[in-house]
Amino acid sequence: MGKVSKRKQELLEVSNTCINCEQPLALDQRFCSNCGGKRMYNRITWRNLFEDFVDRFLNIENAFLKTFFALFKKPEDVIDGYMRGMRKKYLPAFSYFAVALTVAGIYAFIIKHWFMDDMIQAQTSFYSGDAAEIQKSFASKWLTTVMENQSVIYFAIIPVLALLSKVVFWNYKKYNLVEHFVIYLYGYSHIALITTVLGLLFIWNQTASQLYGMITPFITIAYMGYVLKRLFKLDSGNLVLKTGLFFLLSFVLLLLFFVITAVTGYFMAKTGALNDTEFYKLIQKQAEAQKAAKALRDSINGDTLKHTVELIKDSIQ
Repeated sequence: MGKVSKRKQELLEVSNTCINCEQPLALDQRFCSNCGGKRMYNRITWRNLFEDFVDRFLNIENAFLKTFFALFKKPEDVIDGYMRGMRKKYLPAFSYFAVALTVAGIYAFIIKHWFMDDMIQAQTSFYSGDAAEIQKSFASKWLTTVMENQSVIYFAIIPVLALLSKVVFWNYKKYNLVEHFVIYLYGYSHIALITTVLGLLFIWNQTASQLYGMITPFITIAYMGYVLKRLFKLDSGNLVLKTGLFFLLSFVLLLLFFVITAVTGYFMAKTGALNDTEFYKLIQKQAEAQKAAKALRDSINGDTLKHTVELIKDSIQ
């Protein structure tokens, strides 16, 4: 009797409507013909929770895994398929982007709670004294801001890349601007997913992490070149030409950004709008520390030179 009672407690109430879309559902139907939802008969247990996890994320038929491997082997199938309306075989572009953001969020959480000091140390190892303390403060604020706004930064980069790509491929009428956006939504999400996972593997060793950080841009360039080569069917010469043009336009855009930022900063400094900001105070402290360090070096060099001259004079006499 105890076992029967326990089994009853583990069963869910069977309804004649789908719990997902509320459409009529026969009592012997396991799946809804309207939305495809699976009828659940049992309450959640550790076993069926684990089975659901395996089915969702580790099953080879899962859309995420299909998308992940296809973006290595045949990225044109995924991207062109999405543009033609394919939504079931592969994960949609924004869904894949959401997965990449989730993994990046886990990475940011780990960095922020366990490895922030190591990253700050790596960026300020060339400084000493007051300058090192100022650089550490600046690096800490900068890294914290980047970690907290990582998803916004990721999403803001993609339209810029899509616009540059549309200009670079102006003589190819295959894709419009929105479709270029989809290309980079998939491509950038994929490379962010790969580099983030690899970053988690290398983060345990500071030297390995620094070396990996240096090669990450080359991995990104190589993969995106591979994707564009397959999508536009480029030969090696055209790929090199388009890559060079992409870098040239990126440099011009970056230069324009720095000029606008510098001009804006200059006028804000002139009007005193920057005086109360934390960033301006850090810059001021850094400038003062650099002046003090230079004065100290000049003083040491001057005293050493004077002492050397006096020694030479004494030896001659």
